[in-house]
Amino acid sequence: MSTDSRPRVRGSLIVAAGSWLGLPLRSRQFWIVQTGVVLVAFLDEIVLDLLRVKPPFEMPRSTITALLLIPVIYAALNFGVRGAVGTALWATALMFPDWLFIAGVTTVNAWVEIGNLTILNSVAFIVGQRVEREGQARLRAEEALRASEVAEARYRALFDEQHAPVLVTDEAGVVAEANAAAVSLLGAGVHGRLLSDLVDTSVKAILDGAVPRLSVGERVFAPTGRTLDVGSGERLVQIVLVDVTEEERRLSEQGAYAAHLLTVQEDERRRLAQDLHDDPVQTLTYHVRMLEQLSDDPNLAPDQAERVRRGGELATGVVNVLRTVIHGLRPPVLDDFGVAAALRQLVAEVRARHGISVRLQVSGEQVRLSAQSELAVYRVAQEALSNVVHHAQATTAWVDLEFGEEVVLTITDDGCGVPAASISSASSGGHLGLIGMRERVNLVGGSLEIHERMPHGTLVRATLPAALPEPQHAADALAT
Repeated sequence: MSTDSRPRVRGSLIVAAGSWLGLPLRSRQFWIVQTGVVLVAFLDEIVLDLLRVKPPFEMPRSTITALLLIPVIYAALNFGVRGAVGTALWATALMFPDWLFIAGVTTVNAWVEIGNLTILNSVAFIVGQRVEREGQARLRAEEALRASEVAEARYRALFDEQHAPVLVTDEAGVVAEANAAAVSLLGAGVHGRLLSDLVDTSVKAILDGAVPRLSVGERVFAPTGRTLDVGSGERLVQIVLVDVTEEERRLSEQGAYAAHLLTVQEDERRRLAQDLHDDPVQTLTYHVRMLEQLSDDPNLAPDQAERVRRGGELATGVVNVLRTVIHGLRPPVLDDFGVAAALRQLVAEVRARHGISVRLQVSGEQVRLSAQSELAVYRVAQEALSNVVHHAQATTAWVDLEFGEEVVLTITDDGCGVPAASISSASSGGHLGLIGMRERVNLVGGSLEIHERMPHGTLVRATLPAALPEPQHAADALAT
């Protein structure tokens, strides 16, 4: 091997060792630091040892070794633990001949140098590790900050592109943020304003679920709110306004259509009851009287007179059946004397026809209600008693009608009760009567509850406003 190749081999070995130790050999600053180490070693070994130059101001020689702390700490601050330890080991290697090979070095001086180099390597390791940990912590913080910025950007994009209006307020209800849809709905000056000044509700009411629907201009929204904890004890409230304008319009149309159907149905019942009363019943009544007169004719043969009497009895039975049908279709007493009198007649008919003990109690100051309300009370009682007769297997039923600020109709029985599935989903199993009761009560602004009665039986309670103006005709509601 040529002599020229030996330095290259040594250089390659140094580079390989430096790479294995993870030293920043490609950094110019790192080599400047190492040059500083060489200068300190040169000062110590050449100037002080070989040239015998004494340090100024009678400084101890160990002070020169302490100068190595400057490049070591600099390496630690810039290159971490590997750069600091590499620099300290390089300084140790350079200072090693100072106390081992140069004559005149006492044992005390040697141990002082050894202590200084030990401190130097310890400082390099400790400071390097500390700096590296702080650097890693800084990198993690920077990564977390970048991730937070990315998440913020994504949230902001989702927030602004959300079709539903979204508002973010503080606990006092002051709007802190609003997406584009909210600004378009409420105007550009929403930031910094109270929510109650923008819409007819408060943040607390929305969080409590007390606002199922919220009207803003000509649109209707279903507001939902949730609390966001942002740290330091601060909380924000995010409010989302879901547009249900079309849903409300359809519900209004369905309600108007249901009212129209009920009105048509009742008109048809009234017309049919009137037709039955004015034509068949009157005709049959006249026929019964004629048969009675004919049966009393002394010139009629006895067997013929018996047949005439039996025909009169059959005609009388048909008249009674028709009158029962007429009362079921539209009891005249309801229009003439009110709902209390109509319920007394209904209870008497159920008691007489089906043998069930039905007790009626009317309390409070009786007043006439609107025609629609009185009809709703009567139909609910009629349907409930029909269910008692045909499904409840009951022996006793109670009908309570209470007049006051509200009119409350309660029907209870001691039967087997209504299955929970039938109550929660009235359309299942063909229980369309429950749907009809609920629809009638809703149309007059009331509420209906149906649940099991303890220890057995069923409770049906309809609550209606006592003072209710005559509702708009269904055809007018449909037209609007």
